Amino acid sequence: MSFQWDPSIPDEWPEAERLSAWVFVALFFVIEGGALLITVLSWPRGAPIASEKFMRDAVLLPLLLWLTLGSWLYAMAYDSVAFGNAVRNAARWHLVTDWQRSSRAGLPILDSVILTPEPDLALRMLGLEGKAPENPGRVMALDDVAATEGVSRVSALAGKLMTPLVPMLARAMRDDSFDIVMQCDRQEVAGEIQAAWERLELPGKPRIRWMDNSREIDFAKFWIDDDHKPLSFTHYVSEQTPGYRLLLAWHLNEAAQAEPAMSEAAVALLVASPALMSERNRPRPQAWLLRQIVSDADQVDRSLGLLLKAEQVPADRIHHFWHGRLKGLAQHATMGALRDSGLTLAAHELEQAVGPQAPVAHWAVQALAAKMAHYGQGPQLMALPSEQGVVLNLAAKEASSVSVPWKRTYEPDLFSGAELIMFISLWAFGLLLSTDKTWDTSQTVFTCFIFVLIVLNVIRRFWSHRVLVHDFWDRYGGQS
Repeated sequence: MSFQWDPSIPDEWPEAERLSAWVFVALFFVIEGGALLITVLSWPRGAPIASEKFMRDAVLLPLLLWLTLGSWLYAMAYDSVAFGNAVRNAARWHLVTDWQRSSRAGLPILDSVILTPEPDLALRMLGLEGKAPENPGRVMALDDVAATEGVSRVSALAGKLMTPLVPMLARAMRDDSFDIVMQCDRQEVAGEIQAAWERLELPGKPRIRWMDNSREIDFAKFWIDDDHKPLSFTHYVSEQTPGYRLLLAWHLNEAAQAEPAMSEAAVALLVASPALMSERNRPRPQAWLLRQIVSDADQVDRSLGLLLKAEQVPADRIHHFWHGRLKGLAQHATMGALRDSGLTLAAHELEQAVGPQAPVAHWAVQALAAKMAHYGQGPQLMALPSEQGVVLNLAAKEASSVSVPWKRTYEPDLFSGAELIMFISLWAFGLLLSTDKTWDTSQTVFTCFIFVLIVLNVIRRFWSHRVLVHDFWDRYGGQS
């Protein structure tokens, strides 16, 4: 089952209430008073009161009966309820913890390179350096990316994207757990990427895969969605997720286009796998692209509410909002949802800064936001169009840690002290009730019977634990 942003999580089961001590005091006086009355009324005339039989009938037997019935009452009224609630609450704790961990999962960005027609775009759009560019409606080119003799423009662009990443790419290749995913218009340009790799004198021959611009990437599935077939010039068959992955995405206008419709841009993102990030000597990410939420355009207010409710990051730390390529209902619904969310945000629109955008804007916005999170500007909220409507997600230096408090009452007692007292008291009561002075077969059978009851009760308690856990996960599981 896929991840659910609005899971069905039950409320915590309340702590069981213990019976009042007065209940057991009253039970004792009822049993003791009844036994004393019966013993006195049936006592033989002239027989001495100070005798072993009187002590047994009037004191010991009612005391053991009180212990048996009191323990049974305690086990039924409190212990069994507390046991069931503890098992369910422990399962609920794991459910909430797993859901929080899944909701705060993300894609670690080890490094990034962003090429746009305006230099230092992220810093300028946030007003950290220089003036924010204003180029609405203007189609702009990457003037500093040009073909040279023997080097195509695409290959020159790839070299420019990978040059700042050379040390980390070399390390990734040494680990032999690396591939390149390119998202662009044409699959055959993979050879241009390989040529740029060789010019940079990077080791080995990377595995290169292609995605067309129509493919939407869900970050949470980015590592497990491994259905791309190897290109014709490689023999690579994917067996496991690589530790490092370099995403290259770009849009270059054709030289033959007299009036291109969209501005040029390019992005390189070096990301790490969850397995690599779980290692002891894991690399330190610059930022995280956290799990995204997708909804219909007219439901973006609800999806924004669910995203903030998940507390991937503290909502009061979100001060910047990035968006690009939103049109019509998607744009107006998103802006309206933000106004009603209670957040105080500075909006940054990519088209306003560098003109009309191609699908590469999907990655450009993510990379720009992640860079500003790395620069200490707090979590960055993003909105982009999708086939379904609008996709929202956050870039942050790190996600909030999973913090679900554990309580002592969540630990069920698999061995019930009250039930053990009940069986031992019942055994002693039965033996004391016997008129035989010596140990005989009936007492052995009775002792074995009590022992079997104790064993069966322990088995029942373990089985009950298993059934309660199974029922809980059968009803509420599969939401993360």
